[in-house]
Amino acid sequence: MAIDLAAQESIVGRAQKDIDKYGAEGTGYIGKVVMSSGENPVLGRKIRMDLAEPHVVLICGKRGYGKSYSMAVLIEEFARLPVALQNRISVIVIDTVGIFWSLKIPNRLRTDLLQQWDLEPQATNARVLVPAGKMDFYKTKGIPVDGSFTLKASELSGIEWMALFKLTWSDPEGVLVTRVVERLREQVGTYYGIDEIIKAAQDDTEADSIAKQALINRLRIAKDWGLIEKTGTRVSEIAKAGVITIIDVSAYRQAIGMEGTRDIIVALLGKKLFEERMLFRKEEEVKLIKGERRESEMPIVWLFIDEAHMFMPKDEENIALTVLLEWVRVGRQPGLSLVLATQRPEKLHPDSISQCDLFISHRLTSQSDIKAVEAMRPSYMYKGFDKYYDEMPKGKGFALILDDNSEKLWFVRIRPRFSWDAGVTATAFTE
Repeated sequence: MAIDLAAQESIVGRAQKDIDKYGAEGTGYIGKVVMSSGENPVLGRKIRMDLAEPHVVLICGKRGYGKSYSMAVLIEEFARLPVALQNRISVIVIDTVGIFWSLKIPNRLRTDLLQQWDLEPQATNARVLVPAGKMDFYKTKGIPVDGSFTLKASELSGIEWMALFKLTWSDPEGVLVTRVVERLREQVGTYYGIDEIIKAAQDDTEADSIAKQALINRLRIAKDWGLIEKTGTRVSEIAKAGVITIIDVSAYRQAIGMEGTRDIIVALLGKKLFEERMLFRKEEEVKLIKGERRESEMPIVWLFIDEAHMFMPKDEENIALTVLLEWVRVGRQPGLSLVLATQRPEKLHPDSISQCDLFISHRLTSQSDIKAVEAMRPSYMYKGFDKYYDEMPKGKGFALILDDNSEKLWFVRIRPRFSWDAGVTATAFTE
């Protein structure tokens, strides 16, 4: 008797015409449909998610209910795509908490749970990059790190230097850094570092001594970060085909005087990736016109951002916001996907909510957060999000998936991770 595959699995994020053409090729296994109520519901067909085409995915949920866990499950699936598809994709993860390095370690702690899903512990082939100035910290702690990255000083505009130091146009040192950076570009081009900016500030004849010293002090502190150099890491070294790259920026999470550092990393990386993909997308189109294969040196990019509300805030200025909104609005054409995770959708820019085509939500209880996601409620939802959250099992890992591509809504349980989960809550117990 023939097996009815449609009864065994469904695909979210993929139009029916593409399902008819490609089937489940280029999808990832993310969970199973919840078939009954209660805290231990009956689970049904597998849910797979399209990973081959660009998407804007929003993952949300209150703390401890599986938001970052679901991100990790998606990342694991990219490592298990067929090699031909892997080689067309680069996955980049902005890790703000420092938990995704454990993708490299098999999940031998929960082999019992994996066995219930007919799965086995597996390491995910990911590389972890940290700011060059923080390498010693990671090595001392024994955290597996594969390399470091830096930013090229000349790629920061005057406004980006201001954002880095949290300066405004009303601050004399903000005006000064903008002026000296523009002057350096005119005089020496793109090969200069922090020492050259300090020298240019010292030689400036328009600023007073107080503004000069204030800026120089900031620049000297920035030099000690080991992040900004004359020659930064090239985008091609970060966006590697077939590679999952974890950019760990957790070292800058609460450091005094370094609050703008993560924003600049995301802004510059997002800007360079956008520019490069726009260029290479044209190359791919020309090849198609000539009857050749759609290929280029630069792969399509999936950018994962945890705690996305920090980079795309609703009511604050952020240097990364403009860049990421470009990804949201027009990233599909050049092949740029964005996966945003947040526990506070209320604080997230509304465009990032309204423009997502895949919404994965764990439990939300705050009325302000529920109200924020209500703005995206499509016509095919016959009741409000609050009603669905009331029906959702209260255990960790249950989620609501809203798929604009098929115009369907699913209750699912996210599958267990193959890899170690370093995001579990800390405890006083030692075992």
